[in-house]
Amino acid sequence: MFKFLCLTLVLTFFPYKSLALSFEIQDPCTGHSMYLEKVEADYSDVGSLTTTMLDKLGVEYIGSDLGINTMLGTPVGEEAIEIINRLEMRSYGWCYEVDGTIPEVLPPYFTLEKSMKKVTWFFGFAYYKAGEWLSQCERVSKLKPGFICLR
Repeated sequence: MFKFLCLTLVLTFFPYKSLALSFEIQDPCTGHSMYLEKVEADYSDVGSLTTTMLDKLGVEYIGSDLGINTMLGTPVGEEAIEIINRLEMRSYGWCYEVDGTIPEVLPPYFTLEKSMKKVTWFFGFAYYKAGEWLSQCERVSKLKPGFICLR
């Protein structure tokens, strides 16, 4: 009985944190993990988590809590637009997902909950054809465009 009481007290005052959040950055061209880090602190949103983790990991980037413009040498601005023909183009940039789902909000507006397990950043693209944006945040690692990924 004494051991049970001690164990109960220990677990009450020093809870075991089994559901830890991890932060990942994938290689733009392979999709393999370049950085994978266990998050030790609590963050309210993906934006603050991202800039804090990038700084901690020493990753050079341009961006803010609102989003990442470039990191890992990826193109930005006009260099991140691929004109396929007069009706089609792709616009490239960094996307994030939380537990495998791509949110439809900017990083600071996505609230992190204790049950969430993983935030992943990957280089993606939006596809435009004949006046319509047909997709967004498709993975560059599946397409491997020559001007971004040496084939």
